[in-house]
Amino acid sequence: MDPFFERDGATYLPSVWTRGPWDDRFQHGGPPSALLLHAIHDAMPSGFAVARLTIDFLRAVPIAPLTIELGSPEGGRRAKRLRAVLRADGDAVLEASALFLAESDDAEHRTLERAGTVEAPWPEPESIEPFEFPFFRSEEAYHRAIDVRVVDAPWGSTPVRCWARPVVELVAGEATRPEEAVVILADAESGMGPPVDPMKYNYANPDLTVYFGRRPSGPWTGLDIRSRADGAGIGIAESALRDASGVFGRSAQSLLVTPR
Repeated sequence: MDPFFERDGATYLPSVWTRGPWDDRFQHGGPPSALLLHAIHDAMPSGFAVARLTIDFLRAVPIAPLTIELGSPEGGRRAKRLRAVLRADGDAVLEASALFLAESDDAEHRTLERAGTVEAPWPEPESIEPFEFPFFRSEEAYHRAIDVRVVDAPWGSTPVRCWARPVVELVAGEATRPEEAVVILADAESGMGPPVDPMKYNYANPDLTVYFGRRPSGPWTGLDIRSRADGAGIGIAESALRDASGVFGRSAQSLLVTPR
């Protein structure tokens, strides 16, 4: 399968695997969000790890050539921030704000957990049948470029736990960092744990924020999802994010709920 994006000089060309579920002309939010983090990573000095990424979706991202406008890292010796804008035909479609923190090789600390706290292990993702999303309009779309395993079957409500991983590269010939893979998937948390019937409603997210408490190990990301949409056309989806070693972060997105 082709990657999500091909680089052509300063331009990124999206493939059909970026296509979202609501309109075949536009991308799912995960791949372009991860693309901005990919560019931000490349602009950051070594020794810093992403702690928080916030994406604002200014408008639907078309399946069309894209360019990235990068700021410069700002901040001190321990914390740096950087903003980036994704543009289509010159118009801003996504804005990203990232916080990176300096890593230390000699830090000795451990989370203080309440005595007796025991987290039940999740089943291995390979032991669960792959899940197929039922609400995409096209067969050639984002849902074919990720592998999702629903731990708490049947699918269709929350809370729910899912394992997921992308099965194509983010950018052709360039390594996809584990944090970027997480962003590709985190934007789909409301689709993995729908707050309302996806055959009757759209629930687009105008933003996404992902926090990283440490570097994820991949290749699988576990999402422990809770989502809500109780009237007024507004909702929220959020997830505790984990890998094989346990929880490493959290993601959240606002939801705009409209009849489909």
